Amino acid sequence: MFVDRKDELDAMERMCRSSDPHLLVIYGKRRVGKTELIKQFIKGKPHVYYLGDRRPDREQIDDLSHALGNYFNEKFLRLPDWNALFEYLEKKSEKRLIVVIDEFPFLVEGNEAISSLFQKGWDEHLQGSKIFLILCGSSIGMMERETLMYRSPLYGRRTGQLLVQPLRFKDMREYFPSVDLRRLVEFYAVLGGIPSYWRQFSAKKDTMANISENILNKERILYHEVEFILNEELRQPRNYFSVIRSISFGNTKLNDIIQQTGLDKGMVSKYLSVLEELHIVTREVPVTEKNPQRSRMGIYRIEDSFFNFWFRFIFPNKGYIEEGQFKEVLKTKISPNFNDFVGHAFEDICKEVLWEMTRTGDLPFNPSKIGRWWYKENEIDLAALREDGRDILFVECKWKTQPVRDGDVKGLMAKASLVQWDPKDRKEHFAIFSKAGFSKECLEFCRQNRVLTFDMNAIARAIQGRRNDRRK
Repeated sequence: MFVDRKDELDAMERMCRSSDPHLLVIYGKRRVGKTELIKQFIKGKPHVYYLGDRRPDREQIDDLSHALGNYFNEKFLRLPDWNALFEYLEKKSEKRLIVVIDEFPFLVEGNEAISSLFQKGWDEHLQGSKIFLILCGSSIGMMERETLMYRSPLYGRRTGQLLVQPLRFKDMREYFPSVDLRRLVEFYAVLGGIPSYWRQFSAKKDTMANISENILNKERILYHEVEFILNEELRQPRNYFSVIRSISFGNTKLNDIIQQTGLDKGMVSKYLSVLEELHIVTREVPVTEKNPQRSRMGIYRIEDSFFNFWFRFIFPNKGYIEEGQFKEVLKTKISPNFNDFVGHAFEDICKEVLWEMTRTGDLPFNPSKIGRWWYKENEIDLAALREDGRDILFVECKWKTQPVRDGDVKGLMAKASLVQWDPKDRKEHFAIFSKAGFSKECLEFCRQNRVLTFDMNAIARAIQGRRNDRRK
């Protein structure tokens, strides 16, 4: 099932409708759905699709020649080099033809001059043609270096670029329409926004059954997925494993990671930079910080939800799983800690809901920034603010089995007074998201103090783009 990607497809269709030549760069992390997006786009259009691999450069040219020969009914076509291939495309480009080179970084590995060869081919043969050339790759850093950055030979040649992001919780709702919203939150906490991972879970089974059958099972893809990706992307993955595991266990500050891993500061900083480039780890600062890059408040979080789950529960228990004790791991390691684990993912979902409610006009103002806030031991799950205004919304996200009480709301209000964001006469707003709803006393307190309350039904309406009247 293909969901969303409407904006990306619309942009590609607009480019394709013109008669101009195009060089489109598509990149994003592994499994995010780049190839499926391309296949949806080229469906029913004249196209040649080629998937690069790690074979020698000569064999890549032969295979691409063969693909072109099949399309143009020249079955024994064998072009001698890349320049001849581009010259051949120029001669054959009387009509629009889409040529896709998937996993372009593999071509770079086989020939360090490949970007220069493609630049020359574009300048001398293709920029006056009707070719729509798509270069696609999963190695985000390499794609940026080889196609987008100033020093790249292809710099200035591209006519478009798409960074394909993970899908949203809203899209998972569309993918699993029959799944209860609470269970869907659990699915998203484990799998994140990677559609190929969604395919591994069954809508007919609860979360623990899916984890047991599809992640704790050594014969399934997800059990090996993280190690496979890191081994593909990194030359020395061992130390990266240590850094990611440290973060997954709550060591979010640079010094804490250094102390826990035993690695020196320079190495840890380098590893974190690479992991950020791969969109596995992200650096966060409190949402109120005016200069995020210079802030000393930065902490590191695992951006990829499945990586977070795998390093939290699978990696430290691999010995037990390898011995066949996966039921024990599920019972004693995962189940007792799972609710707290999901709670952190619930914050990200609530952030998505807030942006959706901004679109539908369901908030008291339209924020320009939404993010976490903390100072020393004090934390607020989310704060939404308008940088050119005086409105700020403080939000708590409660993934608990008990309804929210009025004391929880009063606690949020007390913490808000600690937040040093001080436009003149700032106007404070408050909101609570709750898995288990609210006590009667809490609802009355929230009504009297104009606090927005969102239970799971209200969240479901917001995800569907329907308005919520919560300001009574």
